Amino acid sequence: MKDTTQSPRRLMQQWLALLLAPLAWAAALGILFPLTTAACASGKRDFLWGVAIVCLVLALASAALAGHSTRGADGEQPGASADRTRFMVGVALGLSAIFSLVLVLMMLPILMLGACRT
Repeated sequence: MKDTTQSPRRLMQQWLALLLAPLAWAAALGILFPLTTAACASGKRDFLWGVAIVCLVLALASAALAGHSTRGADGEQPGASADRTRFMVGVALGLSAIFSLVLVLMMLPILMLGACRT
């Protein structure tokens, strides 16, 4: 019987679920900061909203990907790979929640302040 939890594809999926939310936050931070100058000059915040929403969706997709990576792992035999899967999924879900909240908090200045004050 083939152990699907140790396949390279499943391991890559687990790592992607683990790292996607922090990478989405880092991308938002790196992209939104320089865009504020352009938003101030034009008076429009459309690009800021677009980047923030895309990064939030990516952070939330991390949770969906983590949940998807647990499929097929329920019936597996206990062992190191099962423990690793549960650990990585738990950490990925936690990181997704934390970084999604941080991204929502990063959107508040875009919502409440003018383009030159964000």
